Amino acid sequence: MLDEEKMFNPDVPIKSSDDDLLDRKQFAKQLARSILDYKQSDSFNIGLYGKWGSGKTSVLNMTVEYLLDLSKNDVNKPEIIRFNPWMFTDESQLINQFFKQLSSNFIGKKR
Repeated sequence: MLDEEKMFNPDVPIKSSDDDLLDRKQFAKQLARSILDYKQSDSFNIGLYGKWGSGKTSVLNMTVEYLLDLSKNDVNKPEIIRFNPWMFTDESQLINQFFKQLSSNFIGKKR
């Protein structure tokens, strides 16, 4: 009898590298390491490009997992804030919600 869980995979992102069936965890780990190793004072952006359903969110989830794991003992570990810009209809709403979410992540936190 076939294992139905392995036969049918829903089109949802994986949450953990333990669920990686496409062998992308090494890329995600290298990306996390590159982010943590960046010591310049300039900011930077990273873009993950791919077609709908190609696994961008899965790679992002694994990268966040590795960022947290690799920096768990660091004094200056990264602050990870999830923000989905596709949820907003206009620019002012997007900007307002971005700063609202950003500030809510830091209220009450001591460094």
